[in-house]
Amino acid sequence: MKKVISVLMCLLLCFTFSITASAETIPTKTAQPYYEMAFIAESKLSINGTTAICESILRGDPNLIKIVAVQTLEKQGFLWIWDTYDDTEWTNTVYTNTLTMSNTKSGLSSGKYWLKTVFTLTDKLGDTENITVYSDEKKV
Repeated sequence: MKKVISVLMCLLLCFTFSITASAETIPTKTAQPYYEMAFIAESKLSINGTTAICESILRGDPNLIKIVAVQTLEKQGFLWIWDTYDDTEWTNTVYTNTLTMSNTKSGLSSGKYWLKTVFTLTDKLGDTENITVYSDEKKV
């Protein structure tokens, strides 16, 4: 009986060691989102003093015929809820597969901000895809 327990314990230790060793060899890489119609979808916010510079970029499949982008500058409020800041919502529509838009907002009050961009893509077949992208948080 002691031999059986010893063998089982040995197997258990070997099994545990092999799982630990194999887990350490798995490369750690940040997951990238997958989009059906877009190669790149970005929402960037930079703050200069009390001015927000809001940039959105989308590069898509050659079959795209229309991109509608809605930028919204949002501020973190009570209970960490994000709300549109001071009616800062901008819309741009292009009839190609690439969109770049930039807007600014001056006179920001102190707090945390991010830029939310919602892209609506339409291809030649009439299929659509909605992509929502957030920038990093920035403080004023």
